[in-house]
Amino acid sequence: MKRYAQAVFIATIVVAVLAIAIVYINSLKSATNEGEPVRYRSFEASQAPGTQAESASQGGQDVLGQPKLSSAIPLEEGETLLDLYSFNLDFDDEEEQVLVTRRAQDASGAMRLVVADYAPATRRWSRSWEGITSATQVKTFQVSAVDLIGDHNLNLVCTGMNNLGEQTMTVFWRGETGDGRQGPRFSKIFEDAGNTVLVEAAERSESYKMGQTNADSWPILVWKPDAESENFTDQVKESWAWNFSERRYVIMLSERIAGSSIARKLAESILDGTSETFEQWLEGIWFQEGTDPLSPDALFLTFEPRSRTVLFSRASIIELYSWESSSPTRMGLYLATRNRSVGNLRRLMDVELETSDSIRVRVFQDLRIKADITDRWDGRYRKLSPEAAKAFRLRPSAAHSESTNLDGTWLGPSGEQFVVTGSRYQLFTKDGTEHGGLAAYTLADSTLLDMRAVTLNGQPSKAMRSYFLAMRQEGEDKESSTTVMELSPARVGIEGAMPADGQKLTLRRE
Repeated sequence: MKRYAQAVFIATIVVAVLAIAIVYINSLKSATNEGEPVRYRSFEASQAPGTQAESASQGGQDVLGQPKLSSAIPLEEGETLLDLYSFNLDFDDEEEQVLVTRRAQDASGAMRLVVADYAPATRRWSRSWEGITSATQVKTFQVSAVDLIGDHNLNLVCTGMNNLGEQTMTVFWRGETGDGRQGPRFSKIFEDAGNTVLVEAAERSESYKMGQTNADSWPILVWKPDAESENFTDQVKESWAWNFSERRYVIMLSERIAGSSIARKLAESILDGTSETFEQWLEGIWFQEGTDPLSPDALFLTFEPRSRTVLFSRASIIELYSWESSSPTRMGLYLATRNRSVGNLRRLMDVELETSDSIRVRVFQDLRIKADITDRWDGRYRKLSPEAAKAFRLRPSAAHSESTNLDGTWLGPSGEQFVVTGSRYQLFTKDGTEHGGLAAYTLADSTLLDMRAVTLNGQPSKAMRSYFLAMRQEGEDKESSTTVMELSPARVGIEGAMPADGQKLTLRRE
């Protein structure tokens, strides 16, 4: 009896200890989750920025049932969340969130950045810094974290467009954090707008990549209209360079660039300030100059404004992008496109009129998902004329039934027996018996044989085998000659019949 009481006492203690442990662990999990870093990498702005921003700040689900992303910090009064990025800006163990916002009380509609930083010690997020850019158009706005200076610190590079149809760029540099506030803070080191604004990036040394040395800063190039020229296509190119003593970018060189001689009447009819006019003129296929359009290295851009589609074509590969929006610029259009297969992959395109049949294209790919790390699509394109397009047309591959008589029994070299009766066949091999239907036909200059087996339940199988069919006679005279059937594996597609992998089969009529 005493042993029984001791066992009950010990069991009661064990249960109590386990219960306390479970409660303690759950409390730790709850505390950890309360301040856990947000792991979302990006927030996709929808077609209605106001609607998506409200749901983004509140969490929940969208109309498709997908979970909505939410910012790590609460939004302030009048602040709207438009997009969200995740970067490790100070190289600690946690990534910072970069929120793209807009304030209702700001009449300019300028896009703002807010950096939210996570402190592991307190397990809390805080608003560490806020900056304003010169971009106002939501669908053209992108943020990337790049080391422009070459000092191994990431700069926030913001590109987009303003209400004047100019491309804008604002660059923020991470400054010192000596005021006792948590998280990284930034200062504005460059901001300008023009026809085109871009960073002239260059390859950096291995010692820089390994963190042993700094690198040269990358210049920023800005093209602006030449106010002193009568030709509206003439531009002024400004080269900006990093100045360490002033801790900002300064103009190092300004040069006049002569534009193409386009008839003013033609230019005014195309560049009338509306996106619809330029879209209609842009419609069609364009090939990149410098390569033969018939060569394997040719690059093509196809603009289809009616279906709101842009196609990037190269070496038998076609990338399909939805044409989401167009913003008219002084020299053309600024396009926002999104990959049809990978929804997070965006490309922004600056398309400028050069001559009556050529355009200048610059592609700015979203660095969050950078599938193409080259600038292969940048360059001058010329429209493919109807005459040149004829060289790409394939001869129609119309199939016609073949009257070759295949009835009979055919024997293979390894004991195969192929019995054909009209459109039915039976195939006997060492692996078993197969039966089904067949059809012989001609396609272009080839005779083909399609065979589809029937399953055990009497239904045609999904798989169909195709062969090049060749018939010949063996033997010296009619009486002793034998009809030989040769079947070579084929693949039939929209371009016709092509040889396929597989073993060639030779059969002789019994």
